[in-house]
Amino acid sequence: MGSQMARQAQPSRCDNERGAAVVEFALVLPLLMMLVFGVVQFSMLYNRQQALHASAREGARIGALPSTTLSDIDARVASSLDGIPMSGTPTVTVTPNVNRPCEGRIGETVIVEVTVPTTIEIPVWGTETRTLVGRGQFRCE
Repeated sequence: MGSQMARQAQPSRCDNERGAAVVEFALVLPLLMMLVFGVVQFSMLYNRQQALHASAREGARIGALPSTTLSDIDARVASSLDGIPMSGTPTVTVTPNVNRPCEGRIGETVIVEVTVPTTIEIPVWGTETRTLVGRGQFRCE
């Protein structure tokens, strides 16, 4: 009977390791959170970048027509970015920068660039602001 009480008084191996598991989890949790939120932020950033390229191509495509004005290009770019969450306001730059970029310029190139500042927020890592650029280019018709 005395040996049974001696066995019960000693903590089991499982009790000793339980505290170690909590400490290990506390050490790994910030790294895991940073990794998960980093993947989410990167995917959102990639989605925005692809949307900017698509909207710039769409603006250049419509800008390649001789009757298209700068306001038509701006409207097309804005409509193609509907539904895409952006951190800032997109800026559209058209080259050549005249009201009708392709009027009388058959065979020349119209270039549309769309830029927007975006914020990346990753826990533990911090917050960073970058400027994303989408570019589209078409020949004037």
